Amino acid sequence: MFKPMLATDADLTKLVFPLLASAKLDGVRAIVRDGILYSRSNKPIPNKAVQTRFKNLEHFDGELIFGDPTSKSCYRDTVSIVMSHDKPADGVGFFVFDHIEHSNKPYFERYNSLQCRIDTDAVILHEQMKFERLEDVLEYEQQCLDEGYEGLILRSPIAPYKTGRSTVKEGYLLKLKRFSDFEATVIGFEERMENLNEKTTNELGRSARSSHKENKRGRGDLGALLLRTAEGVEFSCGTGFDDSTRIEIWAARDKLLGRIAKIKSFDIGVKDKPRHPVFLGWRDRIDT
Repeated sequence: MFKPMLATDADLTKLVFPLLASAKLDGVRAIVRDGILYSRSNKPIPNKAVQTRFKNLEHFDGELIFGDPTSKSCYRDTVSIVMSHDKPADGVGFFVFDHIEHSNKPYFERYNSLQCRIDTDAVILHEQMKFERLEDVLEYEQQCLDEGYEGLILRSPIAPYKTGRSTVKEGYLLKLKRFSDFEATVIGFEERMENLNEKTTNELGRSARSSHKENKRGRGDLGALLLRTAEGVEFSCGTGFDDSTRIEIWAARDKLLGRIAKIKSFDIGVKDKPRHPVFLGWRDRIDT
């Protein structure tokens, strides 16, 4: 069974130069095979308009992105569109980075073959930059982070297309990120509270309020998700939601127990709680 090539975490001490680097995208992976767009789990992308828009791009491998790829809500917005059956495909682009017809050809040949096959503005050839030194890679990483991307994807220019996950030793496909994306199961909800304690001035001359629970009341929307990782680590996440999302989740909380959330945080260990977790969106079952 076909499996898309997936990146593994880069070890900066084991990089082999020259290498190619590109900004890491945070959308929905898609590969066109036999006129059908498939997700990374080999399930057809549900959106009919998206299928119609890109079905003729046989053997293209890339990322579906709705709107600005540097938007903080890029993943959430993209999933909302492409995993729905009947939403219009307006604003959905296909950022392509590989052509899988001849998997044994070196990557640079597969990538170069994409250019002559693109005939619509909705398909974007994702730029690959060549580097000879680690210092230049790190400088490019900072540039991408400043622009709002989440990191880098690194590739060997002579790599074949491997079905499944690359390894550090192979160096075919690597990801360089300063934080981790992971999935966690919703096990509960906390209501957002409004602090009605009297405002005072602290020793530094700044406004402050007591945290006494007796003088707090619920606001009727979400304060935080209570989550559990696959390793059994439980934690709460109250960041990454706008007001409308907080209202929607709180209203539907009975139906959302057990859903899989995609979370971003600084590096997480098996025994440690995530540091500064941020909600990115729901992981659709088709995209797992």
